[in-house]
Amino acid sequence: MPRIYLPAEAAMLRTLADTGELEPAGPVHMVTRALREAHPNADVEDLEYTAFADAALASLGLLAAGVPRRVVVSADVPGERLAEHADGTAADFRGTVKLGKVAAVHVDDADAAAEIARTLASPGEADLAAIEAHVLDWYAPSELQDLLAGLGSRKP
Repeated sequence: MPRIYLPAEAAMLRTLADTGELEPAGPVHMVTRALREAHPNADVEDLEYTAFADAALASLGLLAAGVPRRVVVSADVPGERLAEHADGTAADFRGTVKLGKVAAVHVDDADAAAEIARTLASPGEADLAAIEAHVLDWYAPSELQDLLAGLGSRKP
């Protein structure tokens, strides 16, 4: 099963925790045939990091009001539910991702959130390099409720 990196935000994590499913808000990212062809000498970890970084960047587009943190959900899904785009790391995913298929949840820490909040406040002066310099923290799917509580997204 291919690993996908699904751009998300805190409210989407709440839905995942409550329903056990997550529907992508747009393309997911993965190691695509096009990415492999563009970087034939890269190792798998480098290709996976590229797809992950693209998902983290795409998650910025999902942030509105609320918790200003990039979120990426890593999951293993059936390949027949994916349609790779012609270039880059993007792919369309049909259906929902089940919590049982989630390998990890990655979320920005408070320092990155502050950087993102500054960027969202003045989008004309966005410093994407400063945001991308922050590494997303890793959480096991079993830590999802604690993560949401820490983000201030408590169950109603």
